[in-house]
Formats: sequence, C-alpha cells, structure tokens
Amino acid sequence: MLFYRDPTDGRVFVPKQGGGVSLNFAHGVSWAILISMTVVPLIIVIVVTIAVLV
Repeated sequence: MLFYRDPTDGRVFVPKQGGGVSLNFAHGVSWAILISMTVVPLIIVIVVTIAVLV
C-alpha cells in the first residue's frame, strides 16, 4: 500500500497490515500533513544550508 486512496473511507490514518498507519490521500488533510511535515522542513533545511555556505 504505497499510496492509499479511498474517498469512501472516512479515516485519514488507515492501519496497515504489517503494523503502523498510512495516510488516506483521498482527503485534503492527508496532503496538508504530508506538505507540513516533509516538504516545508526540507525547504527550510535547503535554504539554511545554502545561506550558511554562501
């Protein structure tokens, strides 16, 4: 289950078979979680690294 998409499933966090949870990318909340927890911190790290090196 790389990307779980089920618009009829109301859950944002869906349990995986082997344990843990996966995001249901049919909901906008999942995209907001992904962007706020991975993309934004990555951009901050890149900008700060470039600022330190320059």
